[in-house]
Amino acid sequence: PPPAAPSAEADKDDGLSKLEKAALLGLGALAVGQLLKSGETVVSNSGDRAVVEQDGQYRVIKNDDALLRQPGSNVKTYQFKDGSTRTVVTREDGIEVETIRAADGRVLRRSKTLTDGRTVVLFDDTQEAEKVVVTELPKASPNRRAFSTDGSISAEDLAAALAAQQPEGIDRRFSLAQVRNIDAVRRLVPEINVDKVTFETGSSVIRPEQAEELTDLGNALRQMVDTNPTEVFLIEGHTDAVGAATYNLALSDRRAETVALALTEYFDVPPENMVIQGYGESDLAVPVLDAERANRRVTVRRITPLLASRQ
Repeated sequence: PPPAAPSAEADKDDGLSKLEKAALLGLGALAVGQLLKSGETVVSNSGDRAVVEQDGQYRVIKNDDALLRQPGSNVKTYQFKDGSTRTVVTREDGIEVETIRAADGRVLRRSKTLTDGRTVVLFDDTQEAEKVVVTELPKASPNRRAFSTDGSISAEDLAAALAAQQPEGIDRRFSLAQVRNIDAVRRLVPEINVDKVTFETGSSVIRPEQAEELTDLGNALRQMVDTNPTEVFLIEGHTDAVGAATYNLALSDRRAETVALALTEYFDVPPENMVIQGYGESDLAVPVLDAERANRRVTVRRITPLLASRQ
C-alpha cells in the first residue's frame, strides 16, 4: 500500500524531522571560497547555501547531495586533484547512488546501482551538450500549468499523463545545467502546480495540513520511478517580489528543498531522482510586486525527456 499522508503530530513546527536535520548540514565541509569561479563574490551565506554574484548574475551554491543523506545511509566522498569530487551514498535498502561534482560545486553526473545489480544514469553533464539557441526552440504551450494537484486527478492518472508527455518539435537532448538555467528549455515540459502548498512570508516551512496535499503528487512520482528508475523531476522554488532578490533566491531554493524532503520522507520518492532549484522572484504566478501568497510556491516538472542521452 502507498505510504500514509503525514499526520499533524508527525510534523510539528517545534522540531525537525531526521531528514530535515540531515539536509540542514547544508554546505557542510564544502568550502565556499574554493567553489567560486573567477570574478565571483559571495553576496550572502546562510550556512546551508550561499549566493554569489558576477556581472549582475546570481547563483546559489549548495550541497546538492544533502537530499541523499538519509538516516542510516553510508556516505563516502573522494576528492580529486582538480577539485572535483565523487560521492557514493549507500542506503539501507542496498541502492547505491554516485554523484560527480565539478570543482565549483556543480553536479555533473548522477547514477544509481539498483538492488538487482543494474546501474542507470540519471543525468550526465560530463558529455558536451549542443548549444541552445533560444529563438530556435518551439514556443511553450500557453497552458503552462498543464497539471494540478488540486485533487482533480488521481495519482495513477497523474503518473500516466506525465509519462505520456513529450516535448514537441525537439530532436535533441539538453544538459541538466541547460534545463536548470534556461527558462525556455525547462518550459518545454509542463509544470505541475502544487496548488495548496504555499508559504508564509520569509518561511520555507510546510504546515502539516499542507503536507497532506502532496499525497497524490508523491504517490504519482514514486509510481513513475518504480516503473522507470531513470525518471528525473525538477522541484522549483519561487517567492513573491517583496524583499531583496538575493535573499529571495536562497529562500526559494530552500522551499524547493523542503518539498523534496517531504516527498521523500512521507511518500518514498527517491531523493536522487529529484533536482532542486530556486528561481526567486523571477517567475511570478501573479504579476504583482505585493506580498502575494500565490507567488510563494513550489512547482514540479518531469524533465526526463529533456535530459542528455543516457547509457
